Amino acid sequence: MKITIRNLGVLTEEAHIDLKPLTVLIGPNNAGKTWLAYTLAGILGPFGSIEYAQAYADKKVPDIYEPLESAIKRVFTKGNAVIDLHRFADEYGERYFNDIAQYIRSRMNRFFCTQLAHFETMDVSLSLGETKTDFLDRITMYSPRPVRVAKGVGALTIRKNRYDNKVSVVTATGVEGIEDAEEREEQLEEGISSQEIRERLISFVSTALRRSLYTQVRVFPTERTFLVTARFSRRLLAPERMQLSKINERLIETLDALVKEELGGIRALADSMPVARELSDPVGSFLGMLNAIFSKRSEDIKAREEQTRKDPRIRKYIELAEILEDQILEGGVSLSTPEPDPRREVLFQPAAHVNLEIPIVSSMVKELSPLVLYLRHLAMPGELVIIDEPEMNLHPAAQVKIIEFLAMLVNAGLHVLITTHSTYMIDHLSNLMEAAKHANQDEIVEKFLLEQKESFIPQDKVSVYLVEKGKVKNALDPAGVIDWRTFSDVTRLVDRIHFELLEG
Repeated sequence: MKITIRNLGVLTEEAHIDLKPLTVLIGPNNAGKTWLAYTLAGILGPFGSIEYAQAYADKKVPDIYEPLESAIKRVFTKGNAVIDLHRFADEYGERYFNDIAQYIRSRMNRFFCTQLAHFETMDVSLSLGETKTDFLDRITMYSPRPVRVAKGVGALTIRKNRYDNKVSVVTATGVEGIEDAEEREEQLEEGISSQEIRERLISFVSTALRRSLYTQVRVFPTERTFLVTARFSRRLLAPERMQLSKINERLIETLDALVKEELGGIRALADSMPVARELSDPVGSFLGMLNAIFSKRSEDIKAREEQTRKDPRIRKYIELAEILEDQILEGGVSLSTPEPDPRREVLFQPAAHVNLEIPIVSSMVKELSPLVLYLRHLAMPGELVIIDEPEMNLHPAAQVKIIEFLAMLVNAGLHVLITTHSTYMIDHLSNLMEAAKHANQDEIVEKFLLEQKESFIPQDKVSVYLVEKGKVKNALDPAGVIDWRTFSDVTRLVDRIHFELLEG
């Protein structure tokens, strides 16, 4: 998928990115790598899809999709409709993601949780290109649970079966034979309102398009090393974000009440107190992922095991979690209680009969344990995993191992986008692409740290971009050489200073 972007923070010049199964962003600090990665998460993930679908349902966007509007109208007038989802995706899929990219400009302050940054001039456009064929194939395979809603005398069912390109929508109001649209809509509103039908159908189609491009978008922000040390319970964490802001709202309300009792100095105190900042969406979604893992019950874990028997790709993700534990972390990662509990936390087992709470283990374990848990409990084929600085807190040997491991994730059916400052990872990525061309892979595999041929990755699955000075440049040439002068310039500077000191 090809993406064009400009005027995103410090990225002022037009940039062209080919989002491959493994996409790597390199460059100095404050160059815009994380903003770029997170913006793509906002457009391609749930945030953009949900925000745009609601705006479309509320008729707050300028353009419409005629087949969708016709289906909605038919539901109101006839009580049923059919949408050819494959045809809709073929004709409107690319436009849909571009519409999200344009609409989301007005919502990016909320996404990043900032009042000072500006996104009015941000411009992002997408071309599905070679990914369109896979996108349409996944549309055909898309098969969610049917949406069923019943209220009062009204009922609504939206369904799409696997291998069937059509979405069927049926309503039942308890009164048959009503042909008059206004009278039927009046009856609908006695149970399910016409607006709710509109929202449900638009949301269904929107979700189908998003999940057919990427099953899910997972963001692992740099804050993960701290956040994984928390305990989670539904009393403390909502599905998507912590409720700290509500605590502060109640505090301010209490102070306001005191002000009304003529304690005038309290108002100034309230104004001066720091209010807990609402979390940015990338951090909030990561917390939501951890909360989903912490909420897993025994039956959920058994259901995951059943998935592994039916789908070898999911079994592979669990095997990859074990490789990450055994060969990189050198210890096991688990949850402390078999069932959800306010005291449940992540444990690390570096040796038999030794269990350590996650807050007291090494920074490397804090860094990578969320990835272990994700692969074991949640990972599904076709997901996009965005990791901000996967080398953070890792010894150089572990950095080399982690790029091998990330290549294994890609070869197992996940999409991976990373930002990095690691020369070890970049240099070794060149080795992995070269190894994929080698005629005798069985003979060379022992040269690699994980000794897994699945870490050899073809160059056509990789893109590398240098992000610096307001520009994004392709850093991977046709011969497989990665231009990482942003790092080597510093190496030469250090060498020059060293030799000048010796000569002096």
